[in-house]
Formats: sequence, structure tokens, C-alpha cells
Amino acid sequence: MAALIRDTREMSYLVLTDRAVPYLLARLRWPDVAQAMTVSRPRWLEDPGLFDLHYDCGAVNVSFAQAASVAAGWGSRLRPEAAAEGPVMRRMSSSLLEKSRRNGHAWSIEFVGRRRGSSRRVAYPRPVSVKGAPADGAARGPESAHLERRRYPRVRIDGTAHIRSGPASISAGLVDLSEGGMRFVQPGPQPALTPGAALDGPFLFAAEGNASRICLDVAGRIVWRRSIGASTHYGVAFSDLAEAENEGLQLFLAAAHR
Repeated sequence: MAALIRDTREMSYLVLTDRAVPYLLARLRWPDVAQAMTVSRPRWLEDPGLFDLHYDCGAVNVSFAQAASVAAGWGSRLRPEAAAEGPVMRRMSSSLLEKSRRNGHAWSIEFVGRRRGSSRRVAYPRPVSVKGAPADGAARGPESAHLERRRYPRVRIDGTAHIRSGPASISAGLVDLSEGGMRFVQPGPQPALTPGAALDGPFLFAAEGNASRICLDVAGRIVWRRSIGASTHYGVAFSDLAEAENEGLQLFLAAAHR
């Protein structure tokens, strides 16, 4: 489950999000590949205008593993190759965040920008603990001298965390999550992940048993590590979330506990 994937850099993957929830996934390789799929139309369509995404401040660069998780949530299987799989569409407007009505209809993303109801705070359960680890998430011992500053209670989430740091992408088990950080678990020790190590982001989380995905374009830091049996648990603190990301995370946590 703890897969380490190195990006080839031949193909780039980007997502557009609404309250941190992906709604458009693109794959680009200049000059021959410019394709995208959406939550409402999960198959590749070609459009040269997608190259403008590289200059769009709202686009988030993701790894192949993260892109594959987004596609899987929409019922589509992502393959590394970039063969054309759909009709060529006309060029989109240069700003995908300010779509014309015609472009939005073509991509079936008319909902973007509309409010889908105010976010509601999650009724948090009691703070989670793992046998053999401190309930407050702080590692006590020689492995880490850091204490995790928890401003928010964690919510237990069964799912997968796709963590990107530089060219590497780590897929691991998600244990709990909040606005301030997360805990993930790997089945064996990972010497490269030490307390104090920086994680560039973005982080993509997938809840088990449903199609919920959330993409947080924030940085993180490993603040503690603890070996429990044959597995290794890590605590991560996030940098401050934007308001839209915070709202999307609340909806994600609520959906995961239905």
C-alpha cells in the first residue's frame, strides 16, 4: 500500500477545484497532448486551449498517482499513455476559471462557481488514538522532539492519502484528518520520512467506500513518527488552509461519516 512513484516529467497532470474538490482533470505534454475530463464527463477530450492551464493560478499540479485517484472517483481508469480517446473540441477561453456559458456547457461543468449550500461543521467524535501511540498524536521518545500543535480535533477516516513532495508521490493509509493536519500509516519504516521533513503538497485524500476526493494545495511537515508493530505512523501538520479549502474539507469529512 505504501507505493513510491517517481514522475517521469514527460506528462504533467493538473486539476481545477471547487472548494478543494476536483472537477476538471487535465494531462498535458507540449506540443502533442492537451486532454481533459470532468466529473460530469469522465473521458478524455482534446483541446489545445488546455495548455493555458500552465499559466492559470487556480490550477493545481498533481502527480500521476493523485490524478489516477481523481479519475477513479469519477469511474474512469487512468493509464499512463496519452493516446487520444475522444473527439477534438474547439479551443477554450484562455481563463478556465472564467468560463463562457458555451464552454461550461461543452465540458458539463455549469455548476462551477455556484454555491452548493453553506458548509456545516462536523460533529467530531472523541479524539482518536492508536494502540501504542499517544492519544494527542505527539511522539514521545528519541524519534522526535516535536510536539504536534493540534488546534482542531481529528476525525477518523478510513481511506488513502496521496502525498506529493517534489518529484515523489507516496500512497499510504489515511488514519485521521482535520484542518490542521493528518495521520497516515505505512506498513514498514520509511527512513526518508523523518520528523521535521517538509512535504510540498498538494495532498489528495480519498475516502474508502465512496467517491469522495479532496485536494488540498498546502504544504505540510512531518512532526512525529511512531513504529507500532510492523507499521509506521506519521503525524503531519498543514500550513494554513484557504477559506475555500477549509469549507471543502468540512464537506469531505461530513460525507465520510455518513
